[in-house]
Amino acid sequence: MRKFKILTAFIAAAFALPAMFVSAVGFANGANQPSTVVELYTSQGCSSCPPADRFLGELVQDKKILGLSFAITYWDYIGWKDTFGSKDNDVRQARYKQEFGARYVYTPQMVIGGEDHKVGSDRSGVKSLIAETGEHAQKIPLTWEFKEDKISVGLPKGEGGATIWVVDIDHSQEVAVGRGENSGENLTYHNVVRKIRSFGEWDGTAQVLELDLGELRANGHDGCAVIVQKSGFGPIIAALNIEL
Repeated sequence: MRKFKILTAFIAAAFALPAMFVSAVGFANGANQPSTVVELYTSQGCSSCPPADRFLGELVQDKKILGLSFAITYWDYIGWKDTFGSKDNDVRQARYKQEFGARYVYTPQMVIGGEDHKVGSDRSGVKSLIAETGEHAQKIPLTWEFKEDKISVGLPKGEGGATIWVVDIDHSQEVAVGRGENSGENLTYHNVVRKIRSFGEWDGTAQVLELDLGELRANGHDGCAVIVQKSGFGPIIAALNIEL
């Protein structure tokens, strides 16, 4: 089992940004704090998805955007089982359906900042929503430090009421689709989510999250992310993109 622990800081001095921490506004040690999170719900068995998959590949080139590709499983029955599909991804998308008051889930869907969504191939609509969300979203500054195969991520004192998510990522994966709507296609996926799990709740107290990155390396994954999200599936108020 991955060794995670949450350390609660009892004195404000612990977050006075000593030299060993890197400010969230900078880039160092393979991590940065993006201003927007874009979640793409996609499927290898969906013929409408490849344009959105390519678009996500463009978006992730911008360090201000954390793009994540969530492969769902509910199209597996039409002839091709998604090699990255996860029931956890299905559940996450269904929770957004409830939050947005939508009638159904669909692919390709892009959820922007946990606040709103667009069809993933609607390039202008997605870009407008990214800009709109980035202007008014509440963001909390994170701090971080790498040490050997661990990273310590600091959350300051704040409002709380948020879930901390940890996401394991493969930066790029190519898949030769053998059946279904995309049969014969070689498709490239970007920032593929291999696992997402709750790391606990942020109650507004200053905390340090310590993540052991050794298992990620051992499993061949080349990145992970920390997401702080109001009420579990509400607006995303902070994220950290960690590259191994």
